[in-house]
Amino acid sequence: MITMKKFSFNQADKDKIKEAVASLEKATAGELVIYFARRSDNYPGAGWKFASLIGGTVAIIIGLLAYFWLLPAWITPLVISIMLVSLMLLAYLLATFIPNLKLSMVAGHVIGQRVLTKARDIFLQEEVFNTNDRIGILLFISELEQRVVVLGDSGINKKIDKEDWKHIVDTVVLGIKHGQTAQGIVNAVAICQDLLLKHGFTNVEKDDNELPDEMRIEE
Repeated sequence: MITMKKFSFNQADKDKIKEAVASLEKATAGELVIYFARRSDNYPGAGWKFASLIGGTVAIIIGLLAYFWLLPAWITPLVISIMLVSLMLLAYLLATFIPNLKLSMVAGHVIGQRVLTKARDIFLQEEVFNTNDRIGILLFISELEQRVVVLGDSGINKKIDKEDWKHIVDTVVLGIKHGQTAQGIVNAVAICQDLLLKHGFTNVEKDDNELPDEMRIEE
């Protein structure tokens, strides 16, 4: 698990991403929405799982020390109980304030499902489906999980397979891991533009910009 600081987009980053989206929509028939989420879920049970792991580990150590008669006489069962409860509460608080600790307790497939669920919710929330020819695309980025999902509307999915989005996903993830999130997104938009043109989504005369070009940032 890679621990990273919360990424902050400055105005230059936002403008650069907006320009990349506008360029894609000028060159192709597609409409692209970029949504940057800080996390896809709070994983409430994972904090207690981490606390239980710490408490269980300490309990085993204490048990071994007691078995070999290495515990000081003042460490009574009451002291042990208070110690374990305190450690577990501290571990829970640590997991609350350090999300990566909590995330380390969650299985990879569960994380993937939570990110996908959030992406689908955002697809509806941002009305990516609300284009004349159903050619909207959502590029969903979840910072904590370092996961990216690309969802195309029905008009896009007729020609572009889910596997075709993989290079776009990998480009954004690479940018996040190297601390170049904004540039990674810009590079991914350029790849998305090439992919749309390759599959015949060439520019058409549009009455208006059906979906705003600005990146949505969830704080």
